[in-house]
Amino acid sequence: MNEVLRILDRILKKQGYTIKKHHEFNLSPLKSFKGLEDQKSVYDNFNAYKNNTECNLESLTVCLRTSINEKRAKGKRSDLTGVNLEEHLLKCINSLIVSIHHACIKGRNIKFVIFDDRSDDGVLEKIKQLCKKLICDWEIITTGMPGQGESLYQNFEYAKSNDGLFYFCEDDYLHSKTAVLEMMDFYSRIYNQTKTHLVLHPQEHENVFRQFNYPSYILYSETRRWRTISHATHVFFTHAEAVKKYWKYFENTKYVGIKNKRHLGAEKETTDHLFKHIPGFSPIPAIAAHLQAEHCLPPFFNWRELWEEQEGCLD
Repeated sequence: MNEVLRILDRILKKQGYTIKKHHEFNLSPLKSFKGLEDQKSVYDNFNAYKNNTECNLESLTVCLRTSINEKRAKGKRSDLTGVNLEEHLLKCINSLIVSIHHACIKGRNIKFVIFDDRSDDGVLEKIKQLCKKLICDWEIITTGMPGQGESLYQNFEYAKSNDGLFYFCEDDYLHSKTAVLEMMDFYSRIYNQTKTHLVLHPQEHENVFRQFNYPSYILYSETRRWRTISHATHVFFTHAEAVKKYWKYFENTKYVGIKNKRHLGAEKETTDHLFKHIPGFSPIPAIAAHLQAEHCLPPFFNWRELWEEQEGCLD
């Protein structure tokens, strides 16, 4: 720490603040503190991709990746919910379907596409029964090749060939009823003000809440706060244009799950690079929880209440 920072640190400590060294930035440095009362000036400080043409924000495609079969689920129980893994995952899927249905009722144009990696026939039938409550179009696509990386790559490739907003999700995320609607509305609001595409992650990534001095801007929406991030899993909400423009960050996702190459497909080597170009946000409190393990859960989030809301959905 240089002498100027030491002096500033001593001054700030009197006010209860301290200066800490951070190994990376998730924001471009501010050139000026003027005009920060205007939301747009905050985004202008990102090295962001600016789109000056009209953009389709009216339609959303939700891409869900599933794989529930004997190999993955037989005899296994969730440490979090205590139920067998098949029931655990089906209830998570139901929560997403409920959230999609809620957004459709509110007038949003949504298509639901399930990229299934060889789930058992009985499980697929249960998923179809859950989908019947939807008033939007939905389909189940069997992935071309087996494997986690193959399904991940295929759902990104699908977005690259289409248009509109996209939400890429996995079968072990538990969603709030308003999750899909809130992501659509927040994305549209910010894009319309800034002409900048975004990456939204439905909960704070564990790197965010485990790191004491993770720097962020905090913004308000009508329902909650959103904080800037530079870490996310492969579950996120963005636009097809961003996928097309930065396709090089998606190509190696096909290596996820391949033992000797999986490091190449990790988020930090692939889609986390999106944050170099476009801003990312997570909601506070979360609108979904990664129900895989305790360490994945967002802080101060009552996921058990959401879980209990799924009671009876498989009857």
